[in-house]
Amino acid sequence: MVHRSELESLRREISAITFEILRLCKKRLDIAKRIAMVKSRDGLPIEDLRVEENLRRRVIVFCREKGLHEDFCNALLELLIKESKRVQKEVIEHACDWGRQIK
Repeated sequence: MVHRSELESLRREISAITFEILRLCKKRLDIAKRIAMVKSRDGLPIEDLRVEENLRRRVIVFCREKGLHEDFCNALLELLIKESKRVQKEVIEHACDWGRQIK
């Protein structure tokens, strides 16, 4: 029975960490929205491959230092980048629609 208690405790801990990760994802996407507004204002494209590649290199170094599997980290990063681009596109399209309505 002691093992079951330990398992439940570990499950609560992993659940709490999962929600912390999601909270941080929300924070990241909120920043992506702000980036989209700056890009829209300055006429910059959503995608910046140089910035993405720099982040990928830094993530690989981080993974190696922390003993994380690189494939996992790369897959997670690709998901984060993809969602950031989706959110940025949505913000920019909404801003363009709003601008057309004003005219």
